[in-house]
Amino acid sequence: MLLDLSRIKAIAKEKERENNAFAKFLRQFPSSTLDPLVALLNDEIEPNIDCKTCANCCKNFYAAAFEHELPALAQASGVSVENFKETFVKPYKEAYYFNTKPCPMLRENLCSAYEVRPLCCQTFPNLKGEHFKYRFQSVMEKYAICPIAFNVVEALKVRLSFQEKFAHSSVN
Repeated sequence: MLLDLSRIKAIAKEKERENNAFAKFLRQFPSSTLDPLVALLNDEIEPNIDCKTCANCCKNFYAAAFEHELPALAQASGVSVENFKETFVKPYKEAYYFNTKPCPMLRENLCSAYEVRPLCCQTFPNLKGEHFKYRFQSVMEKYAICPIAFNVVEALKVRLSFQEKFAHSSVN
């Protein structure tokens, strides 16, 4: 399992062509087969990665919160909901996006609002769920940033014997 963020980023760059081929390769599998396998791999890998020592997601992505999540976030920040909206987030479609990177809730790699963090943060990197193969591009946005996403994708390649097929097709 790879945890070194600089290595993950470098490998992600090296594997761009391979990962594009993997996206196409995944299309042959029914979601009923692929989704439980991804969930299993996630359950095997995620407990071995301490997100509190990484916090790379909080440093590299704009988290989103729904309107109903704002009161708890504002309370955790010690400000009114209106002040929270003016200071920390910008509305976009149905959500409010934090307006800075790293996330303003991040304090020394820990979320200052962890107990009430938004759903998008609770479910990050969003590997579990239906139709992984159709969400793969979204997962790949996290691949170079999140050790969980990186290691699950790489383990999935092994479980599906993709490496051998890719190496064979690259030669031809």
